[in-house]
Formats: sequence, structure tokens, C-alpha cells
Amino acid sequence: MGPELLTALVAPIIGGIISFGIWQSKRNSIQIHDSLQSLHSCVHEVDKKVDSVRVDLAKNYTTKDELKGHIEKEDDWHDKFSEDLTQMKEMQWKIRLDQLEIKSKMEED
Repeated sequence: MGPELLTALVAPIIGGIISFGIWQSKRNSIQIHDSLQSLHSCVHEVDKKVDSVRVDLAKNYTTKDELKGHIEKEDDWHDKFSEDLTQMKEMQWKIRLDQLEIKSKMEED
């Protein structure tokens, strides 16, 4: 068996394997894309349903006073959170300034 005959037999087989691999990966990527698209649609639908239920619950199952109280609690929480955040930022700046002062003292010595 000569090299020409071996090449004539092996080349189509290798070409077929490569073609099959390319076809298989394209098919897999199409299936993955379709599955992700379906998942995205489902998540989007669930998001809409949750929003709808949340609005319906607030509208149908709470009184205006309860809703007003909840909103006031949320406002209080946001105000407290803002104050805490401001305090943390101020503390962080104090620490940075203290570190710079310590560093400058060390450089002087």
C-alpha cells in the first residue's frame, strides 16, 4: 500500500470527522441559544407575575393606613441608612488622614 493510497483513504475520513465536529458544535450552540432564550422568556414572565401580584396585594389586601405606615417605615430606614453611610465615609476619611499623618511623622524621623 503506497502513500498515495493511504492519503486517499485517510484524508476523506479526517475531513468527515472535522465536518462532523463543526456540525455538532453548531447544533449544540443553536440548542444552547434556544434554551437560554426560553429561560429568558420564563424569567421575564415570572418577573411580570411577581410585579402584578405585588401590586394586587398592596391594592386589594392592605388598607391605606397600613400602606402609608409601610412607606413611612421605608423612608425612615432610608434616612437611617443614609446617616450611617455618611458616618462611615467620615470615619474612612479620618482614618486616611491619620494614616497620612503617621506616614509623614515616620518620614521626618
